[in-house]
Amino acid sequence: MRRLALAFVIPACGATHVGPDAPPPGVHDLVACDQVWIANGFTTCEGACVDATTALNAMGPACQAHTSVGPLACSKTFTYQLATGCCATQPPQILFADCN
Repeated sequence: MRRLALAFVIPACGATHVGPDAPPPGVHDLVACDQVWIANGFTTCEGACVDATTALNAMGPACQAHTSVGPLACSKTFTYQLATGCCATQPPQILFADCN
């Protein structure tokens, strides 16, 4: 009986959680960009900027912001996981700029 129980526990422990019900990436997690960004030469996006449609159609108010590489001004903003800001290009990356 012990061997049978281990046979079921080991595969469950080794499974990774991927798929449509996986949680979205964190705001600043580096992940692969969507096809729109890739078609424009970008390969790596911070989690908040993965969806080019959301980023490019932002309609929120302007703000002074900062990325991991420095400050910038966002002309239009959007909110992702309680963080408000905009996306900034740092080829080949798209970074999320947090409003100050």
